[in-house]
Amino acid sequence: MSEDTTTTDADATADADVQDTPDLGDAGQKAIKAEREARKIAERTAADAVAKLKSFEDANLSELERTKKAADEAASELAALRIENVRNRVALAKGVPADLIEFLTGSTEDEVTAKADVLMSRLGSSGTPKPDPSQGAKGTTQKKTTGAMFEDFFNENLST
Repeated sequence: MSEDTTTTDADATADADVQDTPDLGDAGQKAIKAEREARKIAERTAADAVAKLKSFEDANLSELERTKKAADEAASELAALRIENVRNRVALAKGVPADLIEFLTGSTEDEVTAKADVLMSRLGSSGTPKPDPSQGAKGTTQKKTTGAMFEDFFNENLST
């Protein structure tokens, strides 16, 4: 850390004042000089301690800010996942096709359910297709065995 030059100038002036007072004697002047040196050392130590305390406070504050930011991000991610869970649950219950789930909006289950009901009413189906009677087999006809076909042929030709 850098020294405070104003304190050094004041100390030099004070040292000159001490030397100008002959009534203290050599021992008194030495005691005053020693006291001033001790005071300078104590002031530097106190300034260093204040600077270290400030740096620790700044580090703790930034750590607190980082922790708060991480907590806020986690809370917003949790909220988004909860909303997505509600949308998926309602879509499954109402039979909404997977490609239309993105149209379900809302922040509560009631809101999402209302949107799903509107969407499904506009689609006009419940999610499962209805059978088309014009397609597929018309009935079940069993294939006859060779013996049954011979019997039918025999009965048709002999009975005349």
